[in-house]
Amino acid sequence: MKIKVPKSFDLNVKNSESVGRIAKSSQNGGVFAALMIPRHKPIYDKLHLAYNLKRANEENFKLFVAIEGIHEGKLSEISILKNKGASAIYINSDEDMTLIKRVLEYAEFLDIPVFINCNNKSLSIGVMNDSEIAYLLGISGIPNYAESVEVAKMVEMIKHFNAKVIFQSITTKESIEILKNKPKNAYVDVCIDNLYFNDEMLKEFNSLYKTYPPLRSEEDKNALLKACEEGIVDFISSNHIATSQKDIPFEEAEYGISKLDIFTQLAYSLPLKPEIITKLISNNPAKLFNIKINEFIEIEFGEFEVDLSSFASKGKNCPYKKLRAKIV
Repeated sequence: MKIKVPKSFDLNVKNSESVGRIAKSSQNGGVFAALMIPRHKPIYDKLHLAYNLKRANEENFKLFVAIEGIHEGKLSEISILKNKGASAIYINSDEDMTLIKRVLEYAEFLDIPVFINCNNKSLSIGVMNDSEIAYLLGISGIPNYAESVEVAKMVEMIKHFNAKVIFQSITTKESIEILKNKPKNAYVDVCIDNLYFNDEMLKEFNSLYKTYPPLRSEEDKNALLKACEEGIVDFISSNHIATSQKDIPFEEAEYGISKLDIFTQLAYSLPLKPEIITKLISNNPAKLFNIKINEFIEIEFGEFEVDLSSFASKGKNCPYKKLRAKIV
């Protein structure tokens, strides 16, 4: 069977490699546009912003750039950066609440979306999900409540603002329960890895599955899939991270999974209806940024092998082996 679908808009590509590689990987993965999230390298001033936008222009690639709303305990020049081409703001939920309030005020006034990483650092001293598996491996874990307490806090906070707020890379069933009653200006994003894998994949200290936020339990995974079906989740994104630091002791291995080269293929391989996938990876992200996706691709369903040698990304840190969909 084959279907024609719009290209995807990936709302979570970490700046872990060059814009050139991101552009080429996006082409392989059926990605029309990508939002760069500044988690690996800072983007908080005009120089960093201009550099990435210039590289994207040279590649003729539609790159949206999120700037850090708070950098080293200080508010960034959000208004100036928005005028210089910034498309979104990225913050961590456990920053100073007065600064978060200021960010939300700016976002509301400037009509620019805020992407929030909900995680309490003081509760997240581990390197994988806090579970029986972590205990058996002798590895410190990150509990579900390190995320859900921050989600609850931010849900209450954003009720007092009209800024568009995206809860990025939600992983736990507890967070989903809280977000079932989210304000109308709140959106939920889920990383595709958390819809495929659970923490059992790390039983053999396989660092390919070491990512952040971590893979959670099978129960959490199923709760996320159900939330996609029920319309609680608004976006599925890649959380693409390219790294070569995997073949080292587990605790020292870098976080991240490379999959931008197969993002759209992976999405349509999920156990979800194609129309739901189209909504979550194409229509909803485009609507968030008020753009239209005029490029289409044809998806064929079957059984296909993942060929890492074809990746344009420098990161071959990809545990995916088989796909149920490919771009024709």
